[in-house]
Amino acid sequence: MPLRALRSHPSPLYRLPGTALVLIACVAAVLLTVGLSGVFAWRDRNEAVRQAAGVAGNVGLLVAEHTARVIESGDLLLTQIAALAGPPDQPLPAGEAARERLSMLVESAPHVVALEIRDPAGAPLLSSLAGGAPEENAGRLDPAGRVIADGSMSGRPVLRLTRPIAGPGGQPRGYAVAGIDARSLHAVYGALDVGYGHSIALKAADGATLLREPEGKGTGGNPASADDIAATRPVGDTGLSAEVTIATGSVLKRWRDQLWTYAAFALAACATVGGIGALAIERARREREAEDALQHAYDTLEEHVHQRTAQLETANARLEGALTDKEVLLKEVQHRVKNNLQVICSLLRLQAARIDDRARRGFDESLRRIQTMSLLHELLHRSAEPAHLNFADALRQMCDGLVRSDNPTAARLEVEAQDWILDADRATPLAIATSELVSNALLHAFPDGHPGTVRVILEPVDGHMRLIVRDDGCGLPADMPAPSRRTAASSGGARSGLGLGLVQALSHQAGATLAIERQGGTIFTLTIPTQPARRTKQAA
Repeated sequence: MPLRALRSHPSPLYRLPGTALVLIACVAAVLLTVGLSGVFAWRDRNEAVRQAAGVAGNVGLLVAEHTARVIESGDLLLTQIAALAGPPDQPLPAGEAARERLSMLVESAPHVVALEIRDPAGAPLLSSLAGGAPEENAGRLDPAGRVIADGSMSGRPVLRLTRPIAGPGGQPRGYAVAGIDARSLHAVYGALDVGYGHSIALKAADGATLLREPEGKGTGGNPASADDIAATRPVGDTGLSAEVTIATGSVLKRWRDQLWTYAAFALAACATVGGIGALAIERARREREAEDALQHAYDTLEEHVHQRTAQLETANARLEGALTDKEVLLKEVQHRVKNNLQVICSLLRLQAARIDDRARRGFDESLRRIQTMSLLHELLHRSAEPAHLNFADALRQMCDGLVRSDNPTAARLEVEAQDWILDADRATPLAIATSELVSNALLHAFPDGHPGTVRVILEPVDGHMRLIVRDDGCGLPADMPAPSRRTAASSGGARSGLGLGLVQALSHQAGATLAIERQGGTIFTLTIPTQPARRTKQAA
């Protein structure tokens, strides 16, 4: 495509200068880089929040499991106190032996501050504390089951577990109280490395907070926010729940600390795009200069091509005119040769009227051969290619003339020929040889007027053309010598009979081989190569 055609392309991109295209590409690349960096950063933010929610859930599960185990150990101590109290109809134990028993149970559970036994009204009866003086405040008592609440024992914050001790008639005859050290729970909760600003709270079934780590409200010492990430896990079957809250601000702070990676990537990509754009602009400028030079060379070359094309068209017109004249001249030559051969035939007919019958037979044979050549020139004159003809058409017309002129008997002539385009150099000897064979068969194969059939077959076989002339007549004489080129050249076939020597010579001239069979008549087979063989010297 010419360069000017590219510049006039209907698409506006083709009409823009190269520098403008480079700038557009650079701006698009920068915007794409910044946009992708923003998308990836926002995706990482959501991923950070999701990971923090997963951490909160896992930590909440761990806290719930630990707290459930601690409460289960406290329940086990309360069960042992109930067993120490004895059957329901006995009074609650008291005295130093019972207190020592409680002290031994407390020593077996390091996280338990004290164990107590209280009467149905909640008044203290027995305590594992030194001096046996329990706290007056026992917290809420529930005759129907276990109560877990916050409180204090011996001035220490505890998680208070209270269970009724069965008495007569199903009514409680007292309560067993265990105080779980809240500081041990705080120590365990504080040792958990969450990685974010967080708080861990243990809440009762009514939502009241029993203890929180760190103490106070908020997460990590910061005020609580509605956007904080919270995960709640039930503490076994106690009715309590462990709530882990992670401050969203701490999650986003960690995410913001990683934003420099995306910023550095975006800046590096933009700097790279800028450098490449500068190089591309410089190259576009040079290509523009080269394009202008190439356009000038293209215009010059196009002008030279137009001039040379005009010269070639003129020369081609002259050659076409000369070729047309040559074809007309060749057809005229073929026509004149045909007319001259007809004139010769007419002269021979006039001359044959003045000679005896024996000499007239020779005149007739010569006349037939001349007519065959005249027919070939007529077909060449009519052919679209003056130097080639359809040999099948020539056989049909030639055999039609022979059966009308050289058929003294009732013999029938059949022609089965497939189309074969042949050059004039080989068509002439093959046509004369075929005329010789057909004429001799019509004249000599059926003596005494016996009827018969002469068949002429032209067909392709194994890359060759095969021409067969066969009759069902009396056949060749057994003592007839085989024809040869020398006899044919010297006597014209007079000694061998039927002009076989002439047929042999003509077949060799056309590059064909002749075979003769004597089976139920006579069969002459000419095997002709489809392409003429290259000859190094003229045949003798």
